Amino acid sequence: MAINKDQLKQVLLEKGLLDADKIATASAHAESQKITLEEFLFKNQMVPDNDLGKIIADLYEVPFVDLTGFTIKENLLSVVPPRMASSQLVLPFEMGDGVIRVAFNNPESYELITFLENKTGLRIEPHYATELELRKALKVYNRDVNEKFNQLLKGSLEDPNKIESLQDASKLVDAIILFAQQNGASDVHLEPHKDFLVIRYRVDGLLRNVAELPIQVTELITTRIKVLSRMRTDEHRAAQDGRFKLEVHGVEVTLRVSIIPVYDGEKVVMRLLSASNQELNLKALGYSELNLTKIDEGMKKTHGILLVTGPTGSGKTTTLYSMMKMLNSPDVNISTIEDPIEYRLQGINQTQVNRKTDLTFANGLRALVRQDPDIIMVGEIRDKETANVAINAALTGHLVLATLHTNDAASTLPRLMEMGVESFLIAATAKMVVAQRLIRTICDHCKKSYELNLGQIEALSKQFDLESDMTAILKHMKKENEKTFVFYRGEGCEICGGSGYKGRTTIAEVMEVTDPVQKNILEMVSSSQLEEMAMNEGMISMFMDGMEKVFEGVTTIEEIFRVLRD
Repeated sequence: MAINKDQLKQVLLEKGLLDADKIATASAHAESQKITLEEFLFKNQMVPDNDLGKIIADLYEVPFVDLTGFTIKENLLSVVPPRMASSQLVLPFEMGDGVIRVAFNNPESYELITFLENKTGLRIEPHYATELELRKALKVYNRDVNEKFNQLLKGSLEDPNKIESLQDASKLVDAIILFAQQNGASDVHLEPHKDFLVIRYRVDGLLRNVAELPIQVTELITTRIKVLSRMRTDEHRAAQDGRFKLEVHGVEVTLRVSIIPVYDGEKVVMRLLSASNQELNLKALGYSELNLTKIDEGMKKTHGILLVTGPTGSGKTTTLYSMMKMLNSPDVNISTIEDPIEYRLQGINQTQVNRKTDLTFANGLRALVRQDPDIIMVGEIRDKETANVAINAALTGHLVLATLHTNDAASTLPRLMEMGVESFLIAATAKMVVAQRLIRTICDHCKKSYELNLGQIEALSKQFDLESDMTAILKHMKKENEKTFVFYRGEGCEICGGSGYKGRTTIAEVMEVTDPVQKNILEMVSSSQLEEMAMNEGMISMFMDGMEKVFEGVTTIEEIFRVLRD
């Protein structure tokens, strides 16, 4: 719960820190930027941080703490998982007499306080600290993890023979995973080359090199990962898949592992699946209010098929899980067939595809229909057989949620026809198609505004082959008469690793299958004609949704062009 804005204004006046005019101006700017008054004051340094911090602490009725003078002891670093500490802005700074004193940016995080008390068995005493001080202090986490990681790397680089047992390799594997978790990586790539093993992390959708290890340590590291994943350690010529769980600073992380033979050995890719970090909420994922309303209406259907589409890594499964979470209740039976099961959802019956026992998507789906389901989720429609079974399930009174690999909403239904599904069956069952992408968001700590004129925008859009789309956007935004346009970008800082981006969000288009769209499906029109009809029926294109986020300062115009260029 945010502090009372009027109380904050009153205290600022009483203490003579700001006059009434400056408070009114700051309040108006904060409202226009959709941030709180205190956030605006901190951001623009209108009041000394500590003075403002003490006022806010008093309003929260907790002590104020200036973390500058504290050296955080190592035993306190393990109390709060690093990712949680960074995302929730919380840091334990002192312990004694059965009490842990914890600095919060929001001391009313009661769920987090309860979590820490249950975890430690000690009483948590909340204090207020400014965001700037917390972020400075949180670098201790990064330094702690970085030092351990670099020490292990240094040891193996200086003498590869030091890593000569599975126990030694275990420490290195743990460090690689811990460092990945710390840096918000979604995937870890271990790639053997002639003389070295390259470690790469995928962060915010893009791969970055992290380290190179001597090739001598590769086999032990790979063997350790195989042991954890319950794979055959003596198999080096075939692809293998597995998964394992690891506790990283109190957070259980599931890793999905794929190993495949390459020219210089075996390449390992590990995907980090941490349910505690997963926001299974469509609004939190970045969906606009208009698209949320459309999806909400679509999920009220009792039968039919709802499709989520996009390329690999576009967040389709997370969106489906969010939908199922919204639909889940004791009076409905939700069953899934997935490959793989990425997150465990309480109260939902999840089935893993198993080709060794002939439990394919199609066969699993047939079995699920006999399990008296109300809602069925199909992890992916990959072939004609699965598509036809899903369509038949939708025809017989079930609500079916599924994913499909297409580039946009309009090309999804023609894709089903290409698979061999009859157009009249698609028209009868399809209720809604959601197409999406993930885009990087601007780092809040180095975000700056800048202006582009029409000529510069045209040159940029031409570079990405998006001139016509950009013209339509400017017209829609009613800015065609303006000479310059305000955009935002990150300049690069320690928090974002110099990239200017931190985190990702969703851009999407939601196509409702209305009567005119149904008619077009029956007439088997092209995807471009279908898109035109959907736009006439109120669909906001993915590009338009992305540009809305550009003008709101969520992302950059270059990022939208990068992601959506053909």
